[in-house]
Amino acid sequence: MNSDKNQDVLEKQLKTLGQKIRIDILKKLSLSSYPLPYSSLQKEVLGSNPNAINFSFHLKALKNSVLIESSENGYILTTVGKQILKNIVSIEQILNDKNKTIMIRTSKYSKEPFDTNKIESYLIKEGQVEKFLAKQIAKEVEERLSKTNIEYLTAPLMREYINAILLENGQEEIRHKLTRLGTPPFEVFKHFDNNSINSEKFLSKLGSDVSEQFLLLNLLPKNLADLYLSGEVILLNLNYWSLRPLGLYVDSNSILEQISKNNPIDFNNRNSLINQINLIISFFDKVAFFKPFFSEDIMLGNFADSFLFNFESEKESSQLLSMIASQILKLNYRYYDEKSHLSLEFSLLNKEKEGVVENSQVQLINILLDKLFNQIIHKNQNPGPLLLLDYTTFHTSKKSFDILTNHLKPDYYRNFIFFDKTESNLLNSSLINVRNLNGSNFNRNRIILDKILINLHKIAENSCQNDNTFFEYLQERLDSLFEFFEYKKELMNRRFKSSKQWKKITSEFFEVKDANWITDTLKSVSFIGFNEAVKSHCGIEIDRTDKSESFAYDVLEFMSKIIKEKNQQQGENYILTQPHYDSYLHDIYHNNQSELGNKSDPYSTCMIREDSKLSIKSKINLYKKFEKYLGGGSIFTLGVNKESVDEHINSLLNTKLNAFQLNL
Repeated sequence: MNSDKNQDVLEKQLKTLGQKIRIDILKKLSLSSYPLPYSSLQKEVLGSNPNAINFSFHLKALKNSVLIESSENGYILTTVGKQILKNIVSIEQILNDKNKTIMIRTSKYSKEPFDTNKIESYLIKEGQVEKFLAKQIAKEVEERLSKTNIEYLTAPLMREYINAILLENGQEEIRHKLTRLGTPPFEVFKHFDNNSINSEKFLSKLGSDVSEQFLLLNLLPKNLADLYLSGEVILLNLNYWSLRPLGLYVDSNSILEQISKNNPIDFNNRNSLINQINLIISFFDKVAFFKPFFSEDIMLGNFADSFLFNFESEKESSQLLSMIASQILKLNYRYYDEKSHLSLEFSLLNKEKEGVVENSQVQLINILLDKLFNQIIHKNQNPGPLLLLDYTTFHTSKKSFDILTNHLKPDYYRNFIFFDKTESNLLNSSLINVRNLNGSNFNRNRIILDKILINLHKIAENSCQNDNTFFEYLQERLDSLFEFFEYKKELMNRRFKSSKQWKKITSEFFEVKDANWITDTLKSVSFIGFNEAVKSHCGIEIDRTDKSESFAYDVLEFMSKIIKEKNQQQGENYILTQPHYDSYLHDIYHNNQSELGNKSDPYSTCMIREDSKLSIKSKINLYKKFEKYLGGGSIFTLGVNKESVDEHINSLLNTKLNAFQLNL
């Protein structure tokens, strides 16, 4: 009976409190420490329009429910009224917590209310999620947020909620698609606090990080990205890998031909200083036009023969050569790294004639080099361009060669590669041969699509000194490299198919149409950890036993054979090239040290280890045996001290090596 009576009272009270104005009256009275007269209470509750509602009617209902009481001084809350109001406030708080609006700070620097529909759209659009699953995930996100005290969310934190739910539900592939690109704040602060990084370099670095993540997370399949991340395959210029081919060889004659077609320059009027200045500006403007399309370097073939010797007899040649040196360095210094972005070929005309003409050409080259290095010192910048000297044409006159080499300062020998133009060897900064490939008809200008390197040392470690296992792994890695190149070709076609500038370059400088340029490009297959792999597999270094040496030949021959078969089957231009020294590669070697046990030195980029005890003659003979397997660039590198430079150069000149370089 009492229960029924209480139920009736509760129903009556709830009915009384069912109108907002009555709860407002209770709240106003609760805030006053003394009774409020009718007029004051009416004004407090109804504000500036007190006659809009029959106020006395609502006061009477509250008095009948014993929630308020009145006296001569005014109205006050009863004890029951105070207790019920306290519970009403608690209920309101519960409802507010459940229904409060959570604001999201978006990536577009704006705020907007939380909306499950936007989560659904995000999952469907960016994660390719089915609608029913998108609704389910959005609902779970909403439920989890309702249990927190978060009132202000950022878009990244919201994505963390979504990603966690996806992973908990076994949706790893969808989670992968939704990965956001960017650099962690900790890494950004490291760049920000580094005083040696200027503002342009700071922005360039952050943009590069995003480009690299985009490649590894979105453009390459997981199995290929993992090969790079594990150090089993090395990609050069990772930030530009999906955006540009690696490099370009262009004959300087072809640039001059295009200038003569499009510019009113009289090449026959050598006495006109204006013509000479216009020629220099036009020449380097053409070269600068190429640069945004290549990530490594542009190599200018026949630079001395075709271009430089135009200024041989000019009275103002010293000033003109200063201008040429400035233009060369301007091209190199536009980029915020320590690489050479330009390679220049120097050889002499009329090599059968010795005397005044040849010596004047050597003097001209000497002056240009002197101005180049003086400007490098003055600007305190990176080492400058890579200089390719055809030692066979210089060496026809011992006097001419001495004039040249006496000029060279030991500190700059790293800038020079001495090569034999009569052989199939002309090298860019990545040591890739771009001339007379496989005896085929040579297109005057060539594009190098890329150079990708296999980590032979990791293969050796995984094969546990078993020959069959080693070559099975090596075959797998070569297949992976071919797959990398297929993705590179697809990406380049996607990037350039609608580029008018690129079509202009290919139409003016390459004998290919549309996407055929990709097939015609050179694709360099290379390696790192050659010496380390042989030592790990055979137990001793290449240069110390016949067994190690024989295994080294087998490795090179195996790779060369696979590449030749690939070219024959698909009409491709894959080439096997040796490793090259590069600051980027050097960093990768050091980053992989944790996986190399106690090894303290990075992988050697030399085919023969630098601390080998072999004589120079034995090193050269061993190197020549390796060289025959290389279809691309090959260069013999010799470590020397400054005092013995001249002696070593003289000993190398008669070896008929394809190319050599001194490492001081």
